[in-house]
Amino acid sequence: MEDDNKIIEETENKALAAEAEKVSEPVKEPVKEPVKEEPVNKIKSGKYADSTDHDLLVELVKLEKKTSKRTGIVAFSMVVIAAVVLASAVLIVPKVVTTLTAAETTLEHATNLMGEVNNSLDGMNKMISNVDTVLTDNTEAMSEAIKKISDIDIAGLNDSIKKLNDAVDALNRLFGGNRGR
Repeated sequence: MEDDNKIIEETENKALAAEAEKVSEPVKEPVKEPVKEEPVNKIKSGKYADSTDHDLLVELVKLEKKTSKRTGIVAFSMVVIAAVVLASAVLIVPKVVTTLTAAETTLEHATNLMGEVNNSLDGMNKMISNVDTVLTDNTEAMSEAIKKISDIDIAGLNDSIKKLNDAVDALNRLFGGNRGR
């Protein structure tokens, strides 16, 4: 036990010596270490602050069920949209191809008709130029005929007709009477 007492005394002496040294040293202000703020746990500080782990797990399961339902609805909607697009393609594409083929055929016919119309117009232009030549030639002939007709002495012609008529009447009387009248 003596050894234990000695150890206790030595320990007490060391403690007193350490305190004496602290007292003799000038008082230093304690160094303030920056306080590390722990990240805020939103689950523990929000509306779930008083919830147990079991309650939190139940909330997570509910949220997963809602998410699963929404994902299913979105997937179903996408399938419906894909089906509508596919059905539209199956129904519309053949009609579009048929319509385009008919339009192409119609354009070919229209192109052929335009060629025929151009040929007809060329023929008509030639005919019109021929008619113009004929009219020009006939106009000259008509002008000469009109000039000749206007040069005829109508009074002299009438006088000649009257004389011829008188001669015919005289011959008629001479050869037998009034047959012509």
